Amino acid sequence: MILDVFSNWNLIRTAGFLAYFLLTISIMAGLMQKISSFQNQKQLLMEIHKISGWIGTLNVIFHAILLLFDQYVPYQIWEIMIPFVAKNEPFFSGIGTISFYLFLIVMLTSDFFLKKLGFKLWKKLHFLVIPAWVLMILHGIFIGTDSEEIWAIIIYSAGIVLITTLLMMRYFESKVKVVHRKNAN
Repeated sequence: MILDVFSNWNLIRTAGFLAYFLLTISIMAGLMQKISSFQNQKQLLMEIHKISGWIGTLNVIFHAILLLFDQYVPYQIWEIMIPFVAKNEPFFSGIGTISFYLFLIVMLTSDFFLKKLGFKLWKKLHFLVIPAWVLMILHGIFIGTDSEEIWAIIIYSAGIVLITTLLMMRYFESKVKVVHRKNAN
């Protein structure tokens, strides 16, 4: 009974959902830092943004490694590393791989190459997190075995609503700032 909870299959699913949850939290914290309502929490949000981003990325790696040992749908290393070559669900496996690479680019450039890249290029690369997140959702919904479960629908939907709301808040707040600057001149 207790071993079933820690079966490879359950660990694969748990790592995938945990990655989605943590990376969604990271994106939320990143977006909130730029919204005036949350300015007094900027330092805390930055810590949440970084920590949840890295732990989420590590969960994606754990998820991928566990797929190598799955007894029902075993993956080979190249099926995980090279997009669209997997025998099982090649398209949705592939977008999961691309999503991981985009998240990894964002994480590595943010923590190791920011000064070398310069702020403008880093910022452009940092926005790759949104397509990475969308691809992660599509991967989870269309290849995940729990996607039709009510709890999974709630988890995906909550993340989508929260990120969309924060993106809209950030967008509209930036437009208001532009209007105020124009009116001040």
